[in-house]
Amino acid sequence: MEELISVIVPIYKVEDYLDRCIQSLVNQTYKNLEIILVDDGSPDDCPRICDEWGKKDQRIKVIHKENGGLSDARNAGMKVMTGAYVSYIDSDDWIEENMYQMMMNAIEVNKADICECAFEKTSGSVKKEDQKNDDKVSIMDKRSALMAVVEEKIQPVVWNKLYKREVVKDLWFEVGKYNEDEFFTYKAIERADKIIQISDIGYYYFFREDSIINETYTIRRLDGLEARYERMKYLGKYPEIYRVAKRQLIFMCMYHYQKGMRYLSGKELEDLKKRVKEIYRDIPIDKTDIRKYSSKEKIWYYISKISLEFTCKLRNWFGYGVE
Repeated sequence: MEELISVIVPIYKVEDYLDRCIQSLVNQTYKNLEIILVDDGSPDDCPRICDEWGKKDQRIKVIHKENGGLSDARNAGMKVMTGAYVSYIDSDDWIEENMYQMMMNAIEVNKADICECAFEKTSGSVKKEDQKNDDKVSIMDKRSALMAVVEEKIQPVVWNKLYKREVVKDLWFEVGKYNEDEFFTYKAIERADKIIQISDIGYYYFFREDSIINETYTIRRLDGLEARYERMKYLGKYPEIYRVAKRQLIFMCMYHYQKGMRYLSGKELEDLKKRVKEIYRDIPIDKTDIRKYSSKEKIWYYISKISLEFTCKLRNWFGYGVE
């Protein structure tokens, strides 16, 4: 008997893409699915589309709720899920018809708690570089996987992963955060014993021109830095991972400071500078950490200890460290 997979799909203002997403779920070769469509108070035709699909396929559950944001919608789906495994799919994306079959096979063979598949970014006409792993199957314990997250060998997103229910059943998404996946991913991995990656592409990440992910830098992006800051503190119990997380956070502080100087002004810029400096000053760097840095990293670090403002102006002038 196939294990039941709960698929949670938060939905808001995606009427042009929703059918494609749901169709890719309904067409899965792995049939034992509980598809939970969470209409997050969408003002367009999404509520009707959800209801129509609910009538067509008995595996589909539809939740209509007031708008609360992506995290709140995912949490609403988690409250009603009954599967032994859970997957989170964004409603403007779609998946390969054998994605869940591939991932469940890998989980069962390797007795894993979390499986991550490769993904492809596309806008339909424009394709970005595929996010593939080097090995067909990469098997990691908790510590190795946490290091892989910090080094971005495991993507800090939820939508290309399949989780054992026990790992995430009481792990809620933080409501109101811009980078909600980053606050969630490392905590889920820390609860798992074995994590695997498969190099097959199973997920298609659709990026739209009107998507918040593609917008010019705004103060909301600072949530990404807050997530890395929280993660650094969380990983203090793993010394080697902690060391890498601290180094990464230093240069992430510079990145956000530089971006703020380029795109923000007035109170927003001052608020960003203040918060970045607070985080930067709270990173406990010692001589052992610095020995691990490259020559360029050491130079930027020592200049930044004199003045973060000057360092970021200099980096912006050289076009260093930002897109």
